[in-house]
Formats: sequence, C-alpha cells, structure tokens
Amino acid sequence: MEYTSKRVQGNWEKLEVVIYTQSHKIVGNIHSTPGSRLIDFINSKAADLFMVVTDAEVYTLPEEKLVQVAEYFAINKRAIVMVFPKQPATPIISD
Repeated sequence: MEYTSKRVQGNWEKLEVVIYTQSHKIVGNIHSTPGSRLIDFINSKAADLFMVVTDAEVYTLPEEKLVQVAEYFAINKRAIVMVFPKQPATPIISD
C-alpha cells in the first residue's frame, strides 16, 4: 500500500508518523515541505535540532502506557532511535 501525506496550510504536508526513542513511542504528525522524503526531512542540516510533532500521543516503553496527549510537541532529533510513516499494518503471512 502506498502512503500519501495530506496537504495542510501553506507550503507544508502533514505526515502521520510513529517515532521511537529509548524510552518512549510517539504517534503524531510532522509537517514537511511538499514532496520531501521522511529521511531527508529528518537529516536536513538546515532544519532545527528539534522537530515539531502535532496531535501527539506519547507512550512509555516497553509497556506502551499512554502518558501524554499534546496538540504540539517538540522532540530533539538526536533522541530519535527510529521513525516511520504510520500506515495500516501489513499482515505477516506464515507458512
């Protein structure tokens, strides 16, 4: 399934993502320039050290207990261990 981000106000696209740090899982939206790849946005030298996440839900790890809901959340990019677009789960087919 192809993932398509949604256009938001101005020259930004909203992309639903799941972000992992050492101790938390964050589910929310990031806003990047139209057509940019997620990896380019994360690695951008021109971008700030912090990344804005909107409509965020923050869970503890490993138990995934919801600890915070925020309309606006800023995360230090150096704390990110893994990030990927949120999309429907792909079933794993076993023999």
